[in-house]
Amino acid sequence: MTVSVLTGRAYQALARSAGQADGLSPPMVLYPSMGLFRVPARLTGPTGQSEEVELLVDTGATLLVVPADLAGRLSLVPRRHHPVVVAGGRREVWPVAEVQLTLNGQEVTTPCFISPAGPPLLGAVALESLFLAVDPVAKRLITVEGFVG
Repeated sequence: MTVSVLTGRAYQALARSAGQADGLSPPMVLYPSMGLFRVPARLTGPTGQSEEVELLVDTGATLLVVPADLAGRLSLVPRRHHPVVVAGGRREVWPVAEVQLTLNGQEVTTPCFISPAGPPLLGAVALESLFLAVDPVAKRLITVEGFVG
């Protein structure tokens, strides 16, 4: 059986629907994986250093999230810092850098949060930049049309 820990906005929404009005309790453990899945990708830093990674698809994450150890190996350069709300509603300030993402044969340069630890996450901005959406039932990414207006 797969055990998943739901965090971020997805956790807060589920916590509120379960009667936890503030949505700020510790992370909620879910059985089974409830639509969570990983996809293979390549991340490339500004010096050309790249790594193959498994990204956890998390539409509750605003940006791609790269753990600090991986960001260091890719020589990512933080350009600014931005507040984030992490598991349990805790507020932190994380560095923001840019990284080249290759996924399903497509490349895009996308902003990413550099997290202190944890798995790399594929967030909403990167998904939308690649014109991808999540099919949570089939646990896959699907191509979507762009929208204007």
